[in-house]
Amino acid sequence: MRRFFAALFILVFASLLAGGWYVYHRGFTRKWRTYVSDEFRARGVELSIRQLTLDPFRGVLAKGVKVYEAEERKSTLGVIDEMRLVINWANLIRGKTFLDALDLRDATVALPLDPADLRGPKIEVKRMSGRLFLPPEQIYLSSFEAELYGIRINASGRIVNPQAARSTPRTAPSNASTQAILRAIQELKALRYKADSPMLELRFSGDLARPETVFVEAKLWAEKIQRGPLNVETLYLDALYRDQRVAIRQIAASDQRGVLRVSGSYDLQAHTAELQLRSNIDPQPAVRAFARVAELDEFVFYGAPKIDLTASATFGETLSLHVAGHLDAGRFGYKSVVFDQGTLDGVWDGERWAARNVKLVHQSGEITGDVMQLPGDFRTRLKSTINPKALAPFLQGRAAEWFKQFDFLDSPDLSLEVAGPKPDAESLAGNAAVRLGRTSYRDIWAQAVTATLRYGDRKLSVDPMRVIRTEGSADGGLQFDFVKNEVKVEKIHTSLHPQEIIWWIDPKLLHDLAPYRFGKRPPNLLMDGLVHTKGGDTTQLRVDVDAPGGMDYTFLRRELHASQISARLDFTSARMKITNLNASVLGGKLRGSGDISLKKADPNHSADVRLENMDFAALTKLYFNYDDSKGRLNARYGFSIKGADARSMRGRGDLAVTDGKVFAFPFLGPLSYILNGIVPGMGNDVARKGAASLSISDGVLTTDDFLVEATGFEMFGAGKLFFLDDKMNFDVRINARGLPGVLLFPVSKLFEYTATDTLAKPNWRPKLVPRL
Repeated sequence: MRRFFAALFILVFASLLAGGWYVYHRGFTRKWRTYVSDEFRARGVELSIRQLTLDPFRGVLAKGVKVYEAEERKSTLGVIDEMRLVINWANLIRGKTFLDALDLRDATVALPLDPADLRGPKIEVKRMSGRLFLPPEQIYLSSFEAELYGIRINASGRIVNPQAARSTPRTAPSNASTQAILRAIQELKALRYKADSPMLELRFSGDLARPETVFVEAKLWAEKIQRGPLNVETLYLDALYRDQRVAIRQIAASDQRGVLRVSGSYDLQAHTAELQLRSNIDPQPAVRAFARVAELDEFVFYGAPKIDLTASATFGETLSLHVAGHLDAGRFGYKSVVFDQGTLDGVWDGERWAARNVKLVHQSGEITGDVMQLPGDFRTRLKSTINPKALAPFLQGRAAEWFKQFDFLDSPDLSLEVAGPKPDAESLAGNAAVRLGRTSYRDIWAQAVTATLRYGDRKLSVDPMRVIRTEGSADGGLQFDFVKNEVKVEKIHTSLHPQEIIWWIDPKLLHDLAPYRFGKRPPNLLMDGLVHTKGGDTTQLRVDVDAPGGMDYTFLRRELHASQISARLDFTSARMKITNLNASVLGGKLRGSGDISLKKADPNHSADVRLENMDFAALTKLYFNYDDSKGRLNARYGFSIKGADARSMRGRGDLAVTDGKVFAFPFLGPLSYILNGIVPGMGNDVARKGAASLSISDGVLTTDDFLVEATGFEMFGAGKLFFLDDKMNFDVRINARGLPGVLLFPVSKLFEYTATDTLAKPNWRPKLVPRL
């Protein structure tokens, strides 16, 4: 009998060893795994167990556990590599609920972002350790620890009626939400911790059958966090979920410059959110750590800017948003422009925004004002004493090129009001008052400028305007049409040098005004009309000139000086017409009109002039370098010419010289010696009149009725003077008057002379030589 019991004991012990070995290595049967799964199902959790084994030291272990969303097991919520089941064996034998708790030790859980795709992206929680108690209709988590991408988690809490979560309908995750979670995982992986790993504490409780009772509290501590260029010295988070409302009680982050503090809340029932933010940290490293914002890269902050912000939002059928705050940027730079201070108060509601009490302080002055943008309505009101050249880097394109033509030695005063449907040059309209000190435009300086500006429809009106320079002033108005490329000149009265102020209107006109040179005393001008800056055919500009200080002008390669001159000039795109010309020239008067071409391809000019009582000696000295002429000249001459080509001149006229020498005409000078040989003193006779009608063509002056009337004789002549080639072909006949004329009449043919030599030194010889 003793041997029987010994053998039976050995058999039972061997069976137990064999069964233990089998259960440990091969696991419990499928029936047992289903039995355990049914236990979890009764508690509201749907799962499957790949293997259920018995460890002699740890007890019953479930391996390869998959937790499903519903009984159909189409969506997987998570996968746990291993967990220990705490079984109440007495209840198991009696057929009652036998699962008391779950133990996790260095377990890993993978939570797929898409429950229907186990091979897709997952959230991995590692080193899970702790005990999950499972009393009836409850889940109690005690002293749970885990690691989530470098963050240590410590959690505890109790959930009642966990099975209620199964009755809550779930929707498939959207691609946007999946991408957002993936981005969050990437950001967590990118963080580097130079000190201890961050610690996240979670506390929770509530009845899932009554969502309003759910309570979750989270607190996070971290130090020495690095993300790219961002270095966070300390980070603290305190958040709470209660009464279906998420409250961020505090987020505090510090860097080497300051602290960022954030608080806010979100009401899940009302779908409303609130946020408060205060910061004096450097925003650039924080933004660059997560995104590249090109506009922010243009800034350089010499001190941390101060931001005070509040925001509220309602998430309904349409988003209702309101953001208000204050910014004090301190000293900062933007696009190489350094400001000593920048402050503003701003509001934004998603569609509308406004910046009030804007203030930018620069070493040259400051800008103050307000800016507002409503749907279809943009408005701004600004005052500035900043030197505009300091703001030049803000401009681009044609505006920048145009602005480069200005220079400011003194900061101007500017008051500006602008409005339009949107903030661009094509749709804005506004007005401004400007007071400038020493300022140049296109390198032409003014001591002071005051103007009222109006802008609209891409037209800039500067009217009224006053410009003060050392030599005088200008008053009037200008209107720039940037669409038509036109400048409208509105009754500008000026005593400034025209060669300089014409640069302000259109530099291309300078070439046309270059021949008219005024001395130290500039003329008085009245300008009115239109100028096309691109050479179009709309130019219609009138200029009334009154120059009491005189003017110099190049005519036929010689410099004419008018001691006084006045005229009216009418400019078109192709021509300049001169009317009412009245000048004091060479001791007499010059009157007339002209039509001058402004096109290089067609330089055809014409003029009609009258000379009254002009000093003939001065004229011959200027054009013929002849010193012995005397008398007064009266003449009329109409001509046309191509450019400055004297040979192309074509003209007709007549002239008369009185109260001079008989031979006042230079080319006749040598005849005086001949006449003195015939009748002593005849060559020095004073002429009552010398006259001729003439025509000019190809550099040749032609006359058929040259007449000189003196006391002792008359002279008749005809021929050609090649004044450009210093040649002549001219004949004269001299008739003595009175008794000498009667006595010499039979031999009068002997007093006909001809000259074919140079014009400067003619060689007169008799036409008829008598036979000896």
